[in-house]
Amino acid sequence: MAALLPKPCPCALQLRSRQRSTVLCIAGSQAKDAYNRRSVSRRGRAQPIGLPTFETSILPLSASPVSRPVPLELELSGLSPLEAQKRLTGRVKAARSLSDFAAIIAAGGRLIDAICLVAILSGLPRAVQRTALPVIANTPAPAPAAGAGSGSSNAAVAQKQQLQLSEQDARELSGLVTGVVGLVRIRLREFDSNGLVTVAVGLAKLSCHVPVEPGVFRALLSAVEPRLQGLGTKALANLMWALATAGVQPCGSWLSGYYSALERQLESFSGPDLANTMWGLAKLDLMPEVWLMDQLCAACLASLQRSRCAGDGATVLTCLARYYCAYNYRLPDEVMGAFLVALQPGLRSGMPGDLVAIVHSAVCMSHMPSRPFMMELYAVLLDRLTLEPTLSYADFSRALWSLSRVDCAPPRSWLREFVEVAHPKLAHLRPRGLSELIWALACWDARPSPRFLDEFFRASERRLPDYAPAQIADTLSALAKLGCRAPSPWLGSMLASFCAVLPDARSHELVCCLEAAVAVADDRAWLAEPHTRSLLQLIADTAAAKFDAFDACSHARLVLALARANLCPGAAWLRQQQASLASAWSAEGSGDRGAEGGEGGSRSGGMPAGIDTATAAGLRQAYSQWDVQLEPVLAAELEGMA
Repeated sequence: MAALLPKPCPCALQLRSRQRSTVLCIAGSQAKDAYNRRSVSRRGRAQPIGLPTFETSILPLSASPVSRPVPLELELSGLSPLEAQKRLTGRVKAARSLSDFAAIIAAGGRLIDAICLVAILSGLPRAVQRTALPVIANTPAPAPAAGAGSGSSNAAVAQKQQLQLSEQDARELSGLVTGVVGLVRIRLREFDSNGLVTVAVGLAKLSCHVPVEPGVFRALLSAVEPRLQGLGTKALANLMWALATAGVQPCGSWLSGYYSALERQLESFSGPDLANTMWGLAKLDLMPEVWLMDQLCAACLASLQRSRCAGDGATVLTCLARYYCAYNYRLPDEVMGAFLVALQPGLRSGMPGDLVAIVHSAVCMSHMPSRPFMMELYAVLLDRLTLEPTLSYADFSRALWSLSRVDCAPPRSWLREFVEVAHPKLAHLRPRGLSELIWALACWDARPSPRFLDEFFRASERRLPDYAPAQIADTLSALAKLGCRAPSPWLGSMLASFCAVLPDARSHELVCCLEAAVAVADDRAWLAEPHTRSLLQLIADTAAAKFDAFDACSHARLVLALARANLCPGAAWLRQQQASLASAWSAEGSGDRGAEGGEGGSRSGGMPAGIDTATAAGLRQAYSQWDVQLEPVLAAELEGMA
């Protein structure tokens, strides 16, 4: 029977372990040799018959197979709500584009909890910044970013680089915001205090690009009101920033709680948080009680004395200038001086717009900076005109307005460099900038070179349709003060532009324009041409309608300018002018006598301010030249000054 049994198969499975490994190693080596013998070159030997043919694509060495991401809907299917919410939050943190956030919101739906919403509203504004394109626009300067390291100036209207979305991206973002707002309303009770603030800040940032329903901010205010006393300093600052950015005015009871929380932690605020708080209050035109404003300003000053941050200081001073204009709230000069002393060491590290905002705000509040501060500021501004980052054209215009009104004029060496550096800017300045530039030079008594004036006339002539009456009057007055002569074609175009906007001109602008135009004309024969005379006559006739607003000095300047132009305005015009001048003369003269105890003071015969003996003689000569019978009261006054 044993002989009939089959012999055991000498395979690896029936061998001992050591023998089995030897057999497998030999078999592997033989299989490798057989494969090498069967391999063919890439140049085209056919595969052996009977072997399957595999078509493989040869990838470059740097390439690797790309696995398609699993759709979020499939990734969430089968998960518990808690696991799905964790997965959604993780995807939010990795999202980079608007499409990523749209996919998350579409797939998550009501699974998106409060934590995920906070993450969405933290990351979505950053995705908008990555998507938007920079554009140049004349808009109110933006607020300092909530939670940023320093405040930024936000005064008036400035030329700024802003981020703007395309129409398609704006539509996509609008749909995203609508969905997010709906989810916020559902989860409103689930947010903690800091979550409510983060949601408000995120929605405020998005409101700069697409409309956000104001009602959601009202709901957030109601939810955060009972928790105001528990908010930290940064949360309080960011909350006020968000409300101001979105333009949502809180109610009185809410503000009372906010002011109470603000006062309790005022000494713990950082410089950027104080700047954000001040900006938000000023933007919403909210004026706290004076004692709280005083404490807030004291905290700002103490913070600036430690940080020397020009950005925070620019924001605080800009807000104080706004309070001064709106509520007549002004710090004493010694406190204003302390602010500028604290900021002086940080001027060189400040941004160009912050430097301008500091001096502009001080001048708006009628505070004259000290000479050491101005010398440092002049040096820094000159560097900013040649180095990056440089002053924008709007900041350049505001700087000129401010510098021309301070008591400290720049050194002559600075003026020479300034004129050379400002020369390339002429072609890019707007009418206001051009008028401020020439006016500042006149205030500094710095007559520019003929080359500079030629470029100024070319640049301003191209902008004439955009000039306002005040800018034309300031330009002509500055040229007259500098003793410059304007070419007749340019001057004729300037007068024509002024006459086109005469209804908008104020009384003193009419006088300044007519007087200065006659003074700067380089061709006396041009003044006698019919077209020129018609323009001057139109200005004089318009002035006649405002004689009652003129003081005696303005009356005299107007008449003397017409006399120098050899232009007789007519008997009816002169009778009306004389009566108005006599009335103004009597009123001002009697006021002067009353102020001096009824003795006439230092002015003989109660002479009005601005009227001296030479001016009176010029008036008598002009009236006699036109063969006009003087009004009796005026004749007596003029004769008394002979």
